[in-house]
Amino acid sequence: MGTLDLVIQIDADDGAVRIELPHGEAVLVEGVQTGVSVGRALFLEREEAEILAKMIDYILEKVRIKAESEAALRTVRPRLDQLFSDAASE
Repeated sequence: MGTLDLVIQIDADDGAVRIELPHGEAVLVEGVQTGVSVGRALFLEREEAEILAKMIDYILEKVRIKAESEAALRTVRPRLDQLFSDAASE
């Protein structure tokens, strides 16, 4: 279990996020309503995101998959690039 697992808890079913600060303080946000179901968080290091992007590219180029799966991967793929391009521009 990593450090983030200990300080950030996401309850996707209830739409609640709890953040515990180093000295025991906690922030709880409940009832997050976005119009879509609350998803799970995915924390990646830059190298992990690059490997995942290469895997998605390979699948899109070489593997026969359902049209729905292809559409989902094509939606996710640019978001991986965006993760670290935002950080680099700051």
